[in-house]
Amino acid sequence: MNQLKMLSYYDNIDNYIKLDEIVEKKLNDALDRADIHTMQIAHRVKSAESISGKLTRKPDKYSTASDLTDIVGYRIICYFTDQIDLISSLVEELFVIDRDNYVDKSKMLKPNAFGYLSVHYICSLKPSDEYPAELCKFKFEIQIRTVLQHTWAEIEHDLGYKNEFGVPRHVRREFSQMASLLEVADAGFGRIKRELDRYTCIVIDRLRTGDVADIQIDALSLREFMRYNDDFVNFTDSIAAITGAQLTEVNADPYIRQLEFFGIENLGDLIKLLNEKRTLAFEMAESTLKDSEIDELASSVGLFYLCRAELVSGDYSRDDIKSYYGLLSMKESLIDKKVDHILKLKEQYKA
Repeated sequence: MNQLKMLSYYDNIDNYIKLDEIVEKKLNDALDRADIHTMQIAHRVKSAESISGKLTRKPDKYSTASDLTDIVGYRIICYFTDQIDLISSLVEELFVIDRDNYVDKSKMLKPNAFGYLSVHYICSLKPSDEYPAELCKFKFEIQIRTVLQHTWAEIEHDLGYKNEFGVPRHVRREFSQMASLLEVADAGFGRIKRELDRYTCIVIDRLRTGDVADIQIDALSLREFMRYNDDFVNFTDSIAAITGAQLTEVNADPYIRQLEFFGIENLGDLIKLLNEKRTLAFEMAESTLKDSEIDELASSVGLFYLCRAELVSGDYSRDDIKSYYGLLSMKESLIDKKVDHILKLKEQYKA
């Protein structure tokens, strides 16, 4: 009997595959344009075995494979709860939404309950996007959930916990406790993300006005300084121009400890270092790079030469310089070579 119910699946398998490819591209393109970073976009076309099993388990709900709305399915796993709303808005713009089958699991939970939260859409392609009519008639499912919601769902599935009936009270209670912890963590990470975004905006605004002297150096403030401080950007560009190299943005976090070594704790200190050492730093960069064929440099190259210029021009002993390179997790033999090189440069630039 199931073979008859499966005919529509076998007849349309090529269309399901085409639909899967179209939806994948539309989702990825839309997320890229919106600059929304996700952990994963999983998708699949259900296998014949999976569909046959579903028809067998739920004969009252599904008469044939064509009744299923999740033969083509997507699961978008994002990092923060705020992103669910953003991605939901994109999905609603991109596709025709079957509102009768739209599910927001968070709104289905009782106020005093905790559990699996996610958003489920049943969609189809928009005929106005000029896709073939035979593809626009098929429905597909899109699930949107956070990493922690996904973790909960996977654990729940692995434990076989589908409902509270038949489960001992003490197990139900502990299950709810664990679910509440994940929900609280999800909300907490969202708040942290919003606070970091707010802080980033403050730093950028103050960089644009030049009012940054008292901003402490951390990963965010250093990153935005490197992007928005005109003097630093011009300095870095001038180093890249020595060889015509392209600058590649990198994580400059390792320089935070190096700057602390020199007593540079806020952006005001860093600006002072730039003003005092940029000429020497550029001379050292030019001496090193002018005969090279380097066509790519890290965006932190300016920090590299400023730190080196400080080491060379400052009153640092051999032990001080060795301590500095000790921050970089180098082998002892390499540290000694670096120290010797800096001491030679001290003599060279002193002369």
